[in-house]
Amino acid sequence: MKFKTDIKPMNLTYAAAFLDAEGCIVMGKTMKWNPRQQKHYLCTTIRMEVCNTDFDIINDIHKFMGIGHIIDIKPRITEKGTETKPQKRWQTTHRQTHEVLKQLLPHMREKNKRKKAKEVMKFYEKRDRK
Repeated sequence: MKFKTDIKPMNLTYAAAFLDAEGCIVMGKTMKWNPRQQKHYLCTTIRMEVCNTDFDIINDIHKFMGIGHIIDIKPRITEKGTETKPQKRWQTTHRQTHEVLKQLLPHMREKNKRKKAKEVMKFYEKRDRK
């Protein structure tokens, strides 16, 4: 029996499913320091990332979406003393995350990630109306 080895082209549904399964969306508040004004201020941080040991998939999603950047994650030593596999992480921040989620949200299925994606969308919709 022969298996078909050609790879299907990337699409939004696949990218959204990969985010559902292997990704995370983070939105929170953090204090930042402004050295020019010599004071702290509250900043909203928004980040989305997908991490995997299959470098080709991460690179393909990054290339398909055309936004964000790739981070190499070095192997770590576990509590049992074994070494984990190296990973690649595709990461977007702030407006980049908003742009990606506008495209992926209609295709996402995981309830908690959909909820977080909608929070990011509302944040920027409200901000852009001002």
